Amino acid sequence: MTIQLFKGFGYFFYIGVFLASGIIGYFTLRHRSENVKKRVILSLLFFALILHFMKLLFPPYIDDPNAVRKITPENICALSTLIFPFIFLTKNKTLKDYMFYIGVLSGTLAVLIPIESLEKDAYIFAFDTIRFYLCHIIITVAPMLMVATGLHQLDYHRVYKVPITFMVVLAIIMINEIILMEIGLVPLRNTDFLDPNGYRNFSMIFGLRDTFGAAGEIIKALTPNFMMEIPYGPYAGETKYWPLVWLIFPSFILIGGLSFLMSLIWEWKRFVFDLGRLKQYFIRTFSKKNAS
Repeated sequence: MTIQLFKGFGYFFYIGVFLASGIIGYFTLRHRSENVKKRVILSLLFFALILHFMKLLFPPYIDDPNAVRKITPENICALSTLIFPFIFLTKNKTLKDYMFYIGVLSGTLAVLIPIESLEKDAYIFAFDTIRFYLCHIIITVAPMLMVATGLHQLDYHRVYKVPITFMVVLAIIMINEIILMEIGLVPLRNTDFLDPNGYRNFSMIFGLRDTFGAAGEIIKALTPNFMMEIPYGPYAGETKYWPLVWLIFPSFILIGGLSFLMSLIWEWKRFVFDLGRLKQYFIRTFSKKNAS
């Protein structure tokens, strides 16, 4: 039995585990001491980190001489698994905001659309399938528990920093990919390094793959045309995504917008209060102009 998208026992089994983990985790920790909350969440994050490295000991990686590339920050979720335990230990609010918003968004998307497991035609109880789901569940549930249990306070005024941090993360992933190519752990991206349909374009850094369909058209609509074509030289005007740079506008609009909406679950009272203050400011300003 294999994982099948939107159908089959395996697909819904892991979604059930995902939902149960969040619900049980919240009701278990909500009245616990701060130390207990921190220890439980940190244990989860380090468990995911250990699983991330342990996969080299199991198929399909154990028989791959270049499998070490799979424990590098080759995509958003892999980098999250590597850095979230250490972000959690810091007092940096911006990084913890990123941990929450991107962890919940990317982890949930990976559980609902488990491309990695689908592409491997993975058995639902194979180690790599279990590892895949557990790691993505943890990078979603742990940040959610961090906020829901009060260990980290969100502030919608900081939301603009999330896409900035996200772009830095994408830059790290791109640098990692270039290094892996240079040392021979992954092949060159066909004959064109910048080809979005080339081998390994996990985080869309090199552009949209042809398979993205309608979702891809939405992202393209948010990107200025000049960032998707060659501006100079004999090939000027030909389609070519500017690596990483082309994602600036989609990241700020989509990541920033979704993060803002997520923040309102906890921040709606502050937001309503700020709207009231803004309304009073405009009323006072308008009254002064009329009086003069």
